[in-house]
Amino acid sequence: MKNIKIKIAFVIAVILVISFFLSGKNEIVPLGSEQLKNPDIEGESQVKIIAEDNKNKGEKDKYLTDPVPEGKPKPVEWQDVVINKEKELTITLSVTCKTIFDNLDKFNKDKLEVLPEDGVIYPAQEVVCYEGESVFDVLLREMLKNKIHMEFVMVPMYNSHYVEGINNIYEFDCGELSGWMYRVNGWFPNYGASRYQLKDGDVVEWIYTCDLGRDIEGQDATFGGEE
Repeated sequence: MKNIKIKIAFVIAVILVISFFLSGKNEIVPLGSEQLKNPDIEGESQVKIIAEDNKNKGEKDKYLTDPVPEGKPKPVEWQDVVINKEKELTITLSVTCKTIFDNLDKFNKDKLEVLPEDGVIYPAQEVVCYEGESVFDVLLREMLKNKIHMEFVMVPMYNSHYVEGINNIYEFDCGELSGWMYRVNGWFPNYGASRYQLKDGDVVEWIYTCDLGRDIEGQDATFGGEE
């Protein structure tokens, strides 16, 4: 009887170990973590394998990005870019959350005090950026400059930062399909904000959606500035 119990315990232990390895999650690493400098080899290999499979199918790139529509700018990896601060560019930037007013019944009541009356967190205005900078770079600088709260994380699998909250308004604060998206020149890019390199004259909008982009005509784009 004792031997049977030992065998049963051993089988259960094996099952648990197998389950552990099969249920691994993709880790979202905060900005500044040492893991960004030294990504784990196993995770990197998995991404490469998936990317290679997709490449053979002609679908996604190494960061799992769907093909960019014809005529639209392709993603640029921020690690390969050298910022040229001697060449200034001028773009227009805005941050709004007007869609919340159409969904107040879903909105986190504890956040009403941080919700602007007109839904405008950062009114559209021209800002200076530098050649090589990304949509994320400019958003971060302007939010810091204007003392507007912002929280984000880096997602290595997509090689881009993910914007969780602006002005203390976070993803899921207005329902399970809510969060931040970005639009450039009327187009919602299908890749992260860290990979969108700006050009002179670009119009950048960060918009809060309450329905995974469907309420702002961005249902096929990225969420939080990331795939």
